[in-house]
This record gives sequence, C-alpha cells and structure tokens, in this order.
Amino acid sequence: MGNYNIHAGHCPQGQGASGAVGFLQESIENRKVKNRVISALKNAGHTVYDCTDDTNCTANQNLQRIVSKCNAHNVDLDVSIHLNAGGGTGVEVWCYDGKTADIASAICEKVSTALGIPNRGVKHSKGLYVLKNTKSPALLVECCFVDSQNDADKWDTDKCGDAIASAIIGKSIQGADFKPQPAPNAPKPSKPSGNPIIRDGQVHARNFAVPGLKSDGIPGPETNKAKVKVLQQAVNLDYRAGLSVDGIWGSRSEAALKGHTVRRGETQYMVTALEILLMLNGYNPNGLENPGTFGSRLEAAVRQFQKDRGLSVDGIAGYNTFKALIK
Repeated sequence: MGNYNIHAGHCPQGQGASGAVGFLQESIENRKVKNRVISALKNAGHTVYDCTDDTNCTANQNLQRIVSKCNAHNVDLDVSIHLNAGGGTGVEVWCYDGKTADIASAICEKVSTALGIPNRGVKHSKGLYVLKNTKSPALLVECCFVDSQNDADKWDTDKCGDAIASAIIGKSIQGADFKPQPAPNAPKPSKPSGNPIIRDGQVHARNFAVPGLKSDGIPGPETNKAKVKVLQQAVNLDYRAGLSVDGIWGSRSEAALKGHTVRRGETQYMVTALEILLMLNGYNPNGLENPGTFGSRLEAAVRQFQKDRGLSVDGIAGYNTFKALIK
C-alpha cells in the first residue's frame, strides 16, 4: 500500500490568497475534489495525509505552509489539486521532471474521459513552488478551467476525484461522500498573549515540525521541546539524518549536527530552522522562507544573538550557535 500527500491549493474561498473565480470557484471545488481523492485512496487501504492549508494568509505563506505539511511526511507522491483559468478548456497536469510523468499522463486521460473535457496533457515547470520544494515526487493537477462554460457544464467533483485516485494507483477505485467530523472536546484556541515574536515562532514551528504547538508567546517547556524538534526536522530534510523528531537531544542528534554550519548566501531548511529558532528565543530574523535563504538581515539577527549569549560574533550559525538556540 502507498503513502500519499494530497492537498487543495490556495486559501479558502474569500480568504487571503484564494483561487481563481469564474463559472466555478477554484478554492471551493478543489477542496471537494481533494476530499474525494483522499476518501478513494483511504477506501482502497492507502495512507493519506491532507496537507491543505485553510488559514487566511498571503500566497507565499500559503505555499510555505503547504510545503511544510507535505515535507513532514515520507510519501510516495505529493498531489496538488487546482482548477485552471485563462480562457482554455480541459485538464492538464504539471510535473517538475520525468519522475511523475507516467502518473500525470494517466490522470489527464482518466479525468478527460470521466468529465468529457479535452486532455491538454503533461507539462513541466521548474518554477512552481510546491513542485520545486517538496522532498517527495510531486505533481499539480489543473482539473479544468473555471472560466470555461464547457468545463463548468461538465464538472463533477466526485468523478474528477475518483479519476485522479484511480490513476494514482493504477486501478479503478471510488470514494465516499466526505463528512468531516468535529474533534471531540476540541480545545478553544488560546487568545494571543506573551511575546509576539515568540508567538510567530510558535506558529512557524507548528507548521514546520510541531503539530499542535500552542502559539501563546510564552517560552515554556513545550516551546523548548519544539526548538529541538525544529532542528531535528531541518537536519533530516537537508542531510537525510533519519532522526526521530521527538524533541529529545540525544547522541544521534548531537552527531548529526556537528560539522554543519549555515551562513550568508545559503538556501536550505537549516536556514528555516535558524529563523524559527531565533523567533522562539525572541529575536526577529526579519522574515521566514521554506527553505530559507540566508540574507543580510538574518545575519544581523544571528550576530545579535551571538553577542547577547557571549558567543563568537561571526554571523555564522554553527554548532555552538545552534546549541545555544535550543537551550
């Protein structure tokens, strides 16, 4: 059985960076398709993670949060569900390289047949954020065009979702109606309090490596444990260290960190971890990317942290700086 990440692109309709609008509304319809794909794959016995970001945020934040969720799991395939716009008609699937081309071609065929819309085929791009930054092979499905009356007349989210899921595993499967169940005794979200920089760091830590972490701006025991998890996650993503992201700094974590430095001009997940760890310690890195790029403003924050902690002030995050950040 396979392991899959499935997500609908963009923010929810009417919030932040929501999707294209025409005869159909992308952020509404792609979530219905996503739910059906997940249902079909789970019915067939596969493990599926829903990596959709339903927060009200900017386009960059939305993409970063989706990729963070995707990269928290080791899967066979990441699938991004979208609807197209721009005056065309039909289904197309975007790939980063040839690794997902066969599945992409099968998705195009099955969706085209199921909906009775044109097959626009497989396309490739090195610039699409999700395809570029997910650690597992990924593809992006443009199910149809929201501004095509032809596509809207033939649109059926269940047929589309079943077609995508069937193409992924190579045999016909079917999903069930998606009925989200409220979590029993779900805790009420805490009101913002504490240090706002730490609070932002907690939000980013939660998206990057620590699901469920409270964002209260208070540097308590759970936040201290989260610091270790963030660093363990980054070491795994950049160096394939295979650490358990458990918040326990043992000999394997110690060995994996030694010898690694992060400095100006580099782009990697260790830079993302550095930015989050600075926030969790109350220092503003002036932005966060996933993976992060080490610029001059981040270097200034590192130098200030090193100065305040009595470390060698060189603006390079090495062993001693990272160990001080996770204390």
